[in-house]
Formats: sequence, C-alpha cells, structure tokens
Amino acid sequence: MLLAHLSDTHISSGSLERTVNYSAVKAVERVRALHPPPDCTIVTGDLVETGTPDEYATSRCLLDQLAGPVHVVPGNHDNPTVMLSELSGTSYVQRAPAEPDRCYYRVDLPELRLLCCDSNVAGRHHGRLGNTQLRWLDDELGRGDETPTVIALHHHPVRSDIAAMDEIMLADAAEFAGVLARHQPVVRILHGHLHRPMTCLLAGAVVMSAPSTDRQVHLDLDPDGPGAFIQEPPGIMLHRLNGNDDVSHLIPVRNPGPLVNSF
Repeated sequence: MLLAHLSDTHISSGSLERTVNYSAVKAVERVRALHPPPDCTIVTGDLVETGTPDEYATSRCLLDQLAGPVHVVPGNHDNPTVMLSELSGTSYVQRAPAEPDRCYYRVDLPELRLLCCDSNVAGRHHGRLGNTQLRWLDDELGRGDETPTVIALHHHPVRSDIAAMDEIMLADAAEFAGVLARHQPVVRILHGHLHRPMTCLLAGAVVMSAPSTDRQVHLDLDPDGPGAFIQEPPGIMLHRLNGNDDVSHLIPVRNPGPLVNSF
C-alpha cells in the first residue's frame, strides 16, 4: 500500500491566492508524477486558509485531479461545517456519526484501515479531539482487526520543541496517548500543522508530520523563540505500509529535473 501524504496546502482566495495555490498545484502535479502511483492520498488539514466556500470549491477542483481515493481531515484553518458542505458528494470527507457537525471517520482500504480524526477547535489554533471522538477512536482500535491501521489528524500529539508551535499542539495529547496505549501499535500516526517534517514515537507508533506544500516553519529550538516562517523547500511524504517493513520518504515538490545517470 502506497500512501501519499500532503498537508497545509492553505488554498486561498485572498492576497496569498496566487503563490499559495500555485504551490498546491505543483504538489498535486508531483503526486500525479509518482510511479507507481499511490493507492491513496491523505491531506492532514489546513486544506484552505480561511474556511470559505470559494476556497473549498477551488480545493475540490484540485483534489479531483488525483487518482485513487483521497481523504481529508480538518485543521485549525479549516471550517469543518463548510468543508463537509462544500465537499459533499465526494469521498474526501465524512460526517462523524456521533457528532454530525464534525469530520472524523473510518476508511477501509484493501490493505489498510485509515482512521481520520478531527482536531479542529472553532476559532482557536490549538487542537482537541474531545471525549466523544476519543471513545470512537478507542472503539475502532479495539475491533480486533489485524489490518494495519493508520491514524491521520492535523495537530501534532508530541512536542516538537518549537515553542510557538507547541503552544498550539493537540491539547488532549495525553488522553490520545492513553487510548493508543490500550491497543497494539498502529503503523503510522500522520499529521501536519508543523509545516515541516518530524518523526517521533508515541505509544509504540511512529508519528510523522508532512511539510507544508507552501512555506515551512523555522526550526527554532530556543524555548523563548517567537516562531517564524522560512522559505525552505515544500514537500510531500510517501509511505509504503504493510504493517511489517514499512518505510516513509520525504519528496521535494519542486521539479528536480531529469535523471542524470543510472547505476
């Protein structure tokens, strides 16, 4: 199972529209150029910048260019209500059965179980899953299915040591870890929000963030650092997952040019 992982596309209809949307287009083109093509694509939040219908209409046109299943989770810049409305009729999002105003759901793929979570908190930049969603996650992980499981969410559940970002991480990360600890490790926890790649462990699971398809967050490990963006290269992740010898690759979005030689 090949899973393409994009994040923080921030598709915009405002002053950033030209540059940010161009970056998202190039990221989609990079996914389309992968060979073999991914079996599925996940976008881990901040699909759009301000959560307006126009932005979701633009994002829908872009996601429609991807082959295979595509699934999206909300980030802090998203509006789950508008997202669910504007992307209705697609497989990109689903309403949560117990909380129909939220966007978390299960996807059963041929070789993978994908649990898509909603960590959006309306009007705030930090994330929270909440008790109802945590119970849903606990139930899903407890089904006893041997199929490898991936969890996707926007906010990082483990500290990054980038102070400005850790102030707005997943607020109920400890409760999330408690749910994970009651079950066998999932093969990947995929997230965004950090606007840069990071890898760590949580309850035996490998946690990986995807860089933004646009600008990145500066890796400032000063505990008093104010937080800043930096023009490091945008990228996407590609995960080969089968629950055994899993591997993940960071792929720059910018065109690398032709192959130089073979070996």
